Amino acid sequence: MLLTLICLGIAAAPTVTQAATACTFQPNCDYGHGSRDSAPATTKEACCTLCQNATGCAAGVLSGNVCWFKTAQDVAGGCAHSNRVQFACINGAAPAPPPGPPAPATCSSAACIQLEATYTTLKNETCAKVATSVPTLDAADEAAFMAAYKNFTGGTPADEAPVLAAAQKLLSAAAVSTFLALPDSFAAGGLDANMVKCALLVQATPIGLAEFAVAGQAEEGLVSQLLNDTVLMRDMLVAGGASSSESDKGGNTNGKRFGQAMAIYTKLLQSSAVLSATVASAPTDSEWDDRAQTSILKRLALGTALEHAVPIGHKYADPTCDEAYDWCPTPLNVTVMFVDPVERYLHYETAYHAGDLDPALEVLTTFECRHTTNSPASNEDLEWLRKTLTIYRPDHVATSDYAWRYARAVKTEVAYGDPMCATLPGICDGHYAEIPAADGVCGPRAFFGRFTRLAFGMPVWGATQPGHAAMTTWTPTGWSVLLGAGWPFCWWGERSGPDWVLETQARETRTTYQQVLRGGWVANALGEAPVGEDWGRANSKSGFAEGGVWGALMLYSKKITVAKSPAPARAIGPSIVPTKVAALIVKFAAPHQTPNVTTGTDGTIHIPGAAFTSKNRSASISVMTSADAGEQILHNGCSSSVGPPCLSPESSSFEYEVTAPTAATYYLTANITTWHPNQDLLLSTNGAPKPQTVPAFYTVGWWNQTQPIPVALVAGKNTLSFTRFSVRELGIKGFSLYKEAPVVPKPPGNYTPSPPAPSPPPGDYIEVPADTTCVKQGITAVPEADCSRACLALGFTSTGDKSRPNISGCFVLTEGQYAGNCNFNTNASAVCTPPCTLFGAVVRSLCIRA
Repeated sequence: MLLTLICLGIAAAPTVTQAATACTFQPNCDYGHGSRDSAPATTKEACCTLCQNATGCAAGVLSGNVCWFKTAQDVAGGCAHSNRVQFACINGAAPAPPPGPPAPATCSSAACIQLEATYTTLKNETCAKVATSVPTLDAADEAAFMAAYKNFTGGTPADEAPVLAAAQKLLSAAAVSTFLALPDSFAAGGLDANMVKCALLVQATPIGLAEFAVAGQAEEGLVSQLLNDTVLMRDMLVAGGASSSESDKGGNTNGKRFGQAMAIYTKLLQSSAVLSATVASAPTDSEWDDRAQTSILKRLALGTALEHAVPIGHKYADPTCDEAYDWCPTPLNVTVMFVDPVERYLHYETAYHAGDLDPALEVLTTFECRHTTNSPASNEDLEWLRKTLTIYRPDHVATSDYAWRYARAVKTEVAYGDPMCATLPGICDGHYAEIPAADGVCGPRAFFGRFTRLAFGMPVWGATQPGHAAMTTWTPTGWSVLLGAGWPFCWWGERSGPDWVLETQARETRTTYQQVLRGGWVANALGEAPVGEDWGRANSKSGFAEGGVWGALMLYSKKITVAKSPAPARAIGPSIVPTKVAALIVKFAAPHQTPNVTTGTDGTIHIPGAAFTSKNRSASISVMTSADAGEQILHNGCSSSVGPPCLSPESSSFEYEVTAPTAATYYLTANITTWHPNQDLLLSTNGAPKPQTVPAFYTVGWWNQTQPIPVALVAGKNTLSFTRFSVRELGIKGFSLYKEAPVVPKPPGNYTPSPPAPSPPPGDYIEVPADTTCVKQGITAVPEADCSRACLALGFTSTGDKSRPNISGCFVLTEGQYAGNCNFNTNASAVCTPPCTLFGAVVRSLCIRA
């Protein structure tokens, strides 16, 4: 748990003192979209006191045994119902929050009230027709099942066995099994036609539809059009229905926004002739969740309309957003930017036809498509990721590991640590490229992982975990959790990981899942309270024993089905639209041929990156197939045998041999790519003792040529030896040696490295006796920037910067359980007369020889 708490950068718990002013306690109320700071608490009173002693806390939200601190802006955004929260403790001593956004419109006009009455009448009449067709459950069996269901609040499989047995008995009854397996009847007046209309009216609510329709004749016409299109209503419901709030955080009391989804879907049809033609010619699938490859654009459009029914805010629309939040706070001003659903769909349609998306896109269902086009990133950023990942890390695109395809970039390119934006002026500019540039803790890492998968058209379900941000993603063999613990530790909005993954598994047994949908529509028709979606989380009893008999029975129908019939793998056939990803996978399977150094007709010497003749055995270099043509190398930076910092750049070296016809000065450029600022590349020609700097720079993942540098070659064979001090990845396509200096556009000034001052050679570091100091010896103390390097050079274990009460500067513990641990003391006021001790052990200072 300590690691996950550190992940969100949680502040130290404030000292608990008696609250000066009482809090107002609101049950099951959450504020904002995440929180960075928290402290342990077991009661609402303790959470209240902690909040009042925490700077800037306007409310403490008690969830489990943690009190999360919320700002005045969070509180002003309104309360969202959450079963994961026991109480919101609103700080009576907090200043009044700023005015919140205007309250949502209510159905108060005569026109709206009339529409609500019309839709209510239609709902009641339609649902009544369904209710008369529902089989009567055996009273004793129903009572036994509901008693077992209400008594089960989590536990072992043995604890749940009575519920499963009672559910199986009800489901096996002839009347129930026959009803659920009835042939389709979606024609006008049919049972299924009435069921989907009833279910949609219940889920949308009459007042929700009325508030949309009252806006004008066009909106009212869209509602009528939807309510008369049985198949479209079915397809929407099968896909999970329209969104009711962004990220399912609650807050919308007037149901799922089917009217808004219909408006978006209509705009999409009007905006794309290709989509309109696809919808008109879409085949009639024998099962409800269409997976025909030819109709993928129809499913992509409908999924987009359903998911964007509640506008999705751009991730970086608010410049004050803290990167450590799992959700950025929604700004209160009206200028916030949202993802345009029409532009988003057209972005994916264009990328699909260009072959830029994953080969599996064509077999996704509408339910999966809605979790594909809902990225909070801009379309520009999505395209940037697809193009530059293919350039810079084609190995992450061509991998056969479906879960980690694309997303492995998080592991290799986003180092775990506090974002370094403050040291990178102009680079953290509100685009996702800043995450690998500046690194980050679990929040940015999860954001970036989700972003990589969504960019290529792979579905993602977000995943919050205790004190941690993670992600889950679709694969042909089922959904997988990445960057975190297993499903019991996941939730997203009000839904638990176990409930989510159960649904995804049940959907793969398509015929049975249609019966689950029918049973769920019965629950709507009978007016049952919904079944909880938050069940199954680790150490939580939330979400169990909720809802009515038909809803509960369908939950257990899914559990029984999944237990009996594990979900089959999704078949991915040849793509109708050939994809660049599939082509790259084929290319990667071919063996590499070492390329040759060549000389052009103008005398330019071309050196492929993969043509190196030797490398230091410690140098981490990968040769990989390029997406365009040929090969490239990835140099993983310089480090010692036990990790960074780099003690010996020679350990990173790699060499090329080139032949010059005559002795002459050539001009060398390198064709490089990297997602990381402040990377270097040094060149030593023919063993020259002082290397030249090849001006590598931050290319934001694109191939770019460095500025030319003069290189003196001798007639005949020459050796070009490259080394690095920097520790992050650098892709190299090759080098060129020109006879005349080429004109190469200069990169932006803030994209060029700002190399630190040269560090002393490893042999210049020294450990002084315990009874003296660097100052007493007349030599220089090791500065903070070099402390880790000095520790490693002397064979100690660097454990980073620490605040200690006595010894100053860079030091090592020489005895006890921490012997060999080496730190820099950040406590500038520390004073000690040697010999100094820490944790009962003698410590010694590290210095630089005079």
